[in-house]
Amino acid sequence: MSVLVVVVALVVAVATYLTWLALRLDRLAARVADARGGLVAQLVARAAAAGDLAERCALDDLAASARRARAVYPPLLAGAALDGGVELVENALSRSLRSAEVAAAGQRFPAELHAVDSGAARVALARQFHNDAVRDLRALSGRRLIRVLHLSGRRPAPGYFEIDDALPVRDDAAAAHGEPFDHGEPFDHGDRPGLAS
Repeated sequence: MSVLVVVVALVVAVATYLTWLALRLDRLAARVADARGGLVAQLVARAAAAGDLAERCALDDLAASARRARAVYPPLLAGAALDGGVELVENALSRSLRSAEVAAAGQRFPAELHAVDSGAARVALARQFHNDAVRDLRALSGRRLIRVLHLSGRRPAPGYFEIDDALPVRDDAAAAHGEPFDHGEPFDHGDRPGLAS
């Protein structure tokens, strides 16, 4: 009888642990999805601010970069992957935002430049949240037990989103016009659990 009790206890313990792992995977997958949604929203906002500045200042190169970026957003908003094509257009927009022409235009329109720079800062933060969530899910999904038992099901491993999101370096012109640079409203993306162990 004591052997049966031990066996039952072991079965319950293993089942409990596997259930916990499955729930942990689901929570991390939801965290990745939320972070992805936040990242896409910030990419859209950055491109909109860039388009406004380009229109106000007649910056053709920036306008073209913002237009190409906006063209990829409908599929992203519908759930398409953040793939290499998206990274290419976002990299081009990042480079355009750091151009001398944009900096010069910002001398005349500091509020619009401030909106662009705030958008760029938010993109950098959102990308960090996204990649942190992806890292944690991939770390847990890569465990041997989870792979052997297929606890992840057929869920594809999420990819990192790698773009050049270095912030533009500005002088103090914006502050002189009463527009000190900041990162806008706090970017709230929920709790950020540590790396899955």
